[in-house]
Amino acid sequence: MTAKPRLLTGDRPTGRLHLGHYVGSLANRVRLQHQYESFFIIADLHTLTTKPEPEHIKDIPLYIKETVLDYLAVGIDPQVSTIFVQSAIPETYQLNLLFEMLVTVPRLERMPTLKDMARDANIDSMPFGLLGYPILQAVDILLPRAQVVPVGRDNQSHVELARELVRRFNNLYGETFPEPEPIIGDVPLLVGTDGQNKMSKSLGNAIYLSDDAETVRQKVMNMYTDPKRLRATDPGTVEGNPVFIYHDAFNPSKAEVDDLKERYRQGKVGDVEVKQKLAVAINNFLEPFREKRAYFLAHPMIPNDVLANGIRRMQAEAKATMELVREKTGLSYSLDLFVDQVDIFGEYDG
Repeated sequence: MTAKPRLLTGDRPTGRLHLGHYVGSLANRVRLQHQYESFFIIADLHTLTTKPEPEHIKDIPLYIKETVLDYLAVGIDPQVSTIFVQSAIPETYQLNLLFEMLVTVPRLERMPTLKDMARDANIDSMPFGLLGYPILQAVDILLPRAQVVPVGRDNQSHVELARELVRRFNNLYGETFPEPEPIIGDVPLLVGTDGQNKMSKSLGNAIYLSDDAETVRQKVMNMYTDPKRLRATDPGTVEGNPVFIYHDAFNPSKAEVDDLKERYRQGKVGDVEVKQKLAVAINNFLEPFREKRAYFLAHPMIPNDVLANGIRRMQAEAKATMELVREKTGLSYSLDLFVDQVDIFGEYDG
């Protein structure tokens, strides 16, 4: 049987996952996990690049738990996929150090996403760790020797750096790593409930996969719509209207959505009715996830075992990778050599 190619992707544990994550990546992962040998990383070390303060670090264990629950709830299958935590893999630090020797500072400064990350985190001067963020991402990809990485077009440059590091390493030391290929998707960005920015954990404009029905209803009823529409009898704009963007994404009844759009354009339906029907559609969409989440919360040993098994699996893969790396680089020498032969230097008399 031909082995499936390996895939790696994941999330930083900086909060609960939301509808934007589902539309942008999670739904695709659920499909891809059956085509590839999939590794899903909960990248806790990456959180330190923009949130190194103790008050953020103390939240990481909670968000790791939340991420595992969200993964299982949406359909990530631990029977075919490996879920693990980045910091539980000691080889991450080792390979990161080696890769840092193979890239220049000017090359990293050309990465188009790092300045955006610094700006979003209100960082005035680029920390060394943030500058090295793409190197650590390359380590994540290459420790399990992943061959494919799903990314949006805005993050394609990170996979390209990983490919450059592979070529540099393989040229120096011999064929060791596969050159990962990006799976480029036109990842849809779901606008937040404020209608101004993409849905984000940090902006307070998100509907979370774990939100209960009443919370979803309240968030939907407070959503931004057409600002030029003052009365229900005014013709409204459907295009770009967040409420209708959500209807298109989460309401399975195309006939209902088409009817609402037509009446909205004609000024024959109010925002309240449109939002009420959207709340019903989103709650129906989320209910299967809620049911699975409730089951795993009631049986906590299942997600605990999933994570423990995933970490053990990845630890074995990382150990094998680093044994190969040490052999190829010549770093497989043992300090026992020097301990056993220390007498050849004679007695040191100062």
